[in-house]
Amino acid sequence: MLRLLSSNQPAAWVIVPMTAVLLWGISAMGVRGELPSVEEGLSFLGILASARIVHLSHFESRMRTRPTSIPGWAFVLWSVPLIAESPARLWWAGFFVLAGLREGLRLVDEESRRSRAVFWMGIHLGLAGVFWPIMSIWSVVVPVGCLFLRPFRPAETLSLVLGLSASWGWGWALPWLMEFSCAAPANRVAIPWCNWTILLLWVPLAGTGWLLRQRSLVRATARQRSARRLTQWVAVAGCVMAVWGGTDAIGANGSIQALFAGGVFCAWTVGWCCPPQWKGTPFIPWLMLALAVVMTAWPWWLKA
Repeated sequence: MLRLLSSNQPAAWVIVPMTAVLLWGISAMGVRGELPSVEEGLSFLGILASARIVHLSHFESRMRTRPTSIPGWAFVLWSVPLIAESPARLWWAGFFVLAGLREGLRLVDEESRRSRAVFWMGIHLGLAGVFWPIMSIWSVVVPVGCLFLRPFRPAETLSLVLGLSASWGWGWALPWLMEFSCAAPANRVAIPWCNWTILLLWVPLAGTGWLLRQRSLVRATARQRSARRLTQWVAVAGCVMAVWGGTDAIGANGSIQALFAGGVFCAWTVGWCCPPQWKGTPFIPWLMLALAVVMTAWPWWLKA
């Protein structure tokens, strides 16, 4: 499996949706014994779209000599088991966060079109806040990460503000123009946190991957180093928000974004737990898959 995920062949991407369908099938028919709802279907599509964005970000930024499908696959392993009790709006808001990150990774390569990339980064991050208001915090996290690479010029700062304003303005004006109201996010935490302690098993794996990524900065080129630093910053921010949200310190609507934030952290760390010099490296993807299957069934086992 590791060889397929690490290859540059287009067929390597097939394993990602296949894994997503497998986990979703186990959750719906294998464990709960019921057909998935439309809400779950929308969540599933949002997770697949987000995994694709993660893969393209990893590929286009040339963070590694041979970009792999593991980051997108890791996001699927974390996210799909959470479909049953999480809202679709969360995952689509997360999709726009990752799309904004993708634009941020382009800033290093597109020197002559930085203002355009910053504008679209603002558009995507603003749309994330439209779908789920608490996700607006990523409108600060991602640009701050870009500032670590290089300060924005005045024109670029203006482009970012215009992009955010355009998205927020669309979110406020469209319901008024069309005379309909968007349903507000749930006023309670849909995830029974006491049942999801199994998520903590990802912590040693993701933490090890993050530490191994620090070593990779020493051998990286300037372009690779910039992309790795930005994704590492976003990964750590995601981890902090996942822990903070999991404590319910920021209210119900904030707590539930911990599910997406945890996926962001795993996407940019777990893949680095497979260094070629380790003898047990080929078995790590199978361990990750087994952990995802246990995550899928764990809450329902506790209810049984």
